[in-house]
Amino acid sequence: MKKEKLTSRWSLKKPYIIKRDDKRYKKCLKELKETGISYDEMWSLDCAICEFLIPRLKMFRRNKGGHPACFKSDEEWNEVLDKMIYAFEWSMFEVNNCGKYNELTDEAIEDGWKKYEEGMKLFSDNFRGLWY
Repeated sequence: MKKEKLTSRWSLKKPYIIKRDDKRYKKCLKELKETGISYDEMWSLDCAICEFLIPRLKMFRRNKGGHPACFKSDEEWNEVLDKMIYAFEWSMFEVNNCGKYNELTDEAIEDGWKKYEEGMKLFSDNFRGLWY
């Protein structure tokens, strides 16, 4: 059975996580060439999505051409975008900085997750407003 080619304008040229000296590298590279996606992206799909979104949300915030009609001003829209960005950055911080994360106070962790939840809700609620 032929694998379906999953086209994406965001295409990796090499496997996402696996390094060249890993014995699974060739398998991941073959999968990437055949389907457009390396299976190692699926190991941490949440991180792959965050790494894709964070720089694009930041660039969108800098270069947007206005704000959705449901917001009164660019400043209000910027605050919402900042909360979205925070949510994805917090997710990556928790994954990539285990030692630093564990050093945070319980209050700081709880505050971080509350802001994360708020940002993700705003992302969901305003997803269709991410265009210009």
